[in-house]
Parts: sequence; C-alpha cells; structure tokens
Amino acid sequence: MFFITAYLPAGVDPVELKAQVSAMYMSKSPYCDSPTLVFSKDYVIPYNVFGFPVLGVADNGNHILDGSYSCLIFKMSERFTFVPGVIASNCVQGIRYNTDVCNGSHLNTQVDGATYNCSGAAEETVFLYLSTASNSYDPDVALQPFSPPTPSDPSKGIKLNTPFSIYGNSYGRLIINGNNRITGSSGVCNLQMPRFSFVKE
Repeated sequence: MFFITAYLPAGVDPVELKAQVSAMYMSKSPYCDSPTLVFSKDYVIPYNVFGFPVLGVADNGNHILDGSYSCLIFKMSERFTFVPGVIASNCVQGIRYNTDVCNGSHLNTQVDGATYNCSGAAEETVFLYLSTASNSYDPDVALQPFSPPTPSDPSKGIKLNTPFSIYGNSYGRLIINGNNRITGSSGVCNLQMPRFSFVKE
C-alpha cells in the first residue's frame, strides 16, 4: 500500500489548520511532465492537519508505482480554515477564519497543461507543485507555487529536496506548516501562504 498523510508541526499559532486535498500525481520528470495519478477523491471534507490525516491510499502490491519521482503534484482547494491561538491585530483567539491563498497574481497550471490566473474572489481548485528542479523554499519568495518549474524559470513550484523513491509499500507525508503565517494586516485576519514540504517516512 502507498499512504500519503498530512502533518502540521506543533507550534503556537494557529491551533487548528484545515486543508482539502483531493488528488495526488507524481512525475519522474523534474519539470512534472506526463504525471501519474496516485489517488483521487470526488468529495473531500476539510482535514485538520494537526496529527496525521490520511489524504490518500494507493495499492502498490504489484509494484506498478515503483520508481524515483522528482515532481509531486497535489490537487487541493486554495482555501484554508484556521484558528488563531493567540490574540493579534484583527485576529481573535479561538475564532475560525477562512483564507484563499491563490490570488490574481498566481498562475494556476492544471496537470493537462491548461493555465489561468486565480480570480482572488471565489474559492478555487489549485495544483501545488513540489519539484527537485524548483529553487523556491520560502512561500514569501515562491511567486508561483501552483505552476511547475521550467528550465528557464526554476522559481516556479516549491523545492522538493530529494526525489520520492517508491518500492512496494511506501509512506509519504505532505507537511503544511502554518506556524507564524497569520497576519492581521489590511484590517482582516488572514493566513499567508503556508510552508509546504514533503518527506518520505
């Protein structure tokens, strides 16, 4: 079996963070070409990523997924629900807020190659790219986390430190780190883009 879980490192703020991940793809190409679908769900309730919710499971008993993958793609909602653990400007401790992290400056690239800019208005589905070819670690610097890197633009996507190697039963963890990402600027309580990473268990 092949399991993918989510995890939020323990910290002061937020005390709750919910995300919705509906599908995962993998590509052996660092530029995310010809991705393979790992799992997909038609309906997903928001996961509280404190702890280890199982995002998806794939049967790899016949080893068809075996290999080394340099790009991981997560289909997810841009909307995060969070609860501040401390009082901050325009943020009330213990109150639940929603934030859409994909705005009009973000290019959203689907796995079929179609692209569009997020509207910044209604909740949208995005594709998060983690790739060994990306050079972006910091969410404040990664201007296009929802598009794959290219040879001419390695700033797209999020850095995947090492390829994800699979043989038979494998376990991976998508880390969604919202610590110290809450801001009360502009008169509203918001969550800035979380820090995303991935580790093999």
